[in-house]
Amino acid sequence: MSYVVKSGDTLGAIASRNNTTVQAIMAQNPQITNPNAISVGQKITLPGSGGGGAIPSPASPSTYTVRSGDTLGAIANRNGTTVDEIMRANPQIKNPNQISPGQQIKLPGQSNGGGTPQPQPKPQQPQQQQPQPQTPAEGGSSSLGTPPATGPWELPVRGPARRLGAGDFDAAARELQCEAAAVRAVAEVESGGRTGFDDQKRPKILFEIHHFKRLTGGRYDRSHPHLSAPYKSPLRRASYKKDQWAVIREAFALDPDAAVKSASWGMFQVMGFNHVDVGWSSVRQFVYDMYESEAQHMRAFLGFCRKNNLVRHIRNKNWASFALGYNGEDYASNNYHTKMANAYARYSRG
Repeated sequence: MSYVVKSGDTLGAIASRNNTTVQAIMAQNPQITNPNAISVGQKITLPGSGGGGAIPSPASPSTYTVRSGDTLGAIANRNGTTVDEIMRANPQIKNPNQISPGQQIKLPGQSNGGGTPQPQPKPQQPQQQQPQPQTPAEGGSSSLGTPPATGPWELPVRGPARRLGAGDFDAAARELQCEAAAVRAVAEVESGGRTGFDDQKRPKILFEIHHFKRLTGGRYDRSHPHLSAPYKSPLRRASYKKDQWAVIREAFALDPDAAVKSASWGMFQVMGFNHVDVGWSSVRQFVYDMYESEAQHMRAFLGFCRKNNLVRHIRNKNWASFALGYNGEDYASNNYHTKMANAYARYSRG
């Protein structure tokens, strides 16, 4: 059977929808030399329905090396399996949100939850079948490099700012077992929903002066009250009206790590101080990755939902409970719950 690539498609999303894998599709379509370079209108052959049939699964699990930007859900989608199956095959993984680059994990040999074996790459072509770096939905090694672990560092001027496609929202929804319209609703309320980047290829941010006060012990309250003040201070809302990059750079000059922890980042506006909870060991790498792609923004969002037990609320569209956990106790004053409910209603209508 042939498939015609549509706008927003990724090879990973096509594979997941058709119960196969990226590697198996590439084995059936030797004209595809880069899985990240498919185009709208291109015809591809789906394994098992022509062009030689499906390739049997290997008898034993294969091994995958985690790359920067990977999530367990994205790895599962690319390889035609599920997060639960990967966890069962890798009892050393205790938290699905905490995997690290270079870590080796086993991919289950039966890749669709115990049903029909899924197509796999031909064993004689392992080098050609390795996933290529950086698809819009998967992330990859940061093109900005690695920030220094300690000592002085600089905020990047701009980044690749890679975008998500419609299929990536569908993949995230499958990972949370919710509706794609619900994921889109959160993105719209948090960042406008169109992109997680500004026109200078920087992630969208919002600096919170009350968090900077907390993280610096209030030592800049007197010298820089516009950067460090209590939550109830009128200076907090006044700060939101300013150029946020000018604000964070001024704070960065005082205390770099506290400054980036005091801002919310990207399409889903996850706070920097949550970096460990959502899968990053270093807030500096978290910041670099926020410049990289909206896939990294999605990775942070998925991690936050799991860590804070919000998955059930987004599944049930309980927007008040979701907004309470996502935006804090003051969520109602900004109508986050009603905005999300209204956005969901629009997206669910198509």
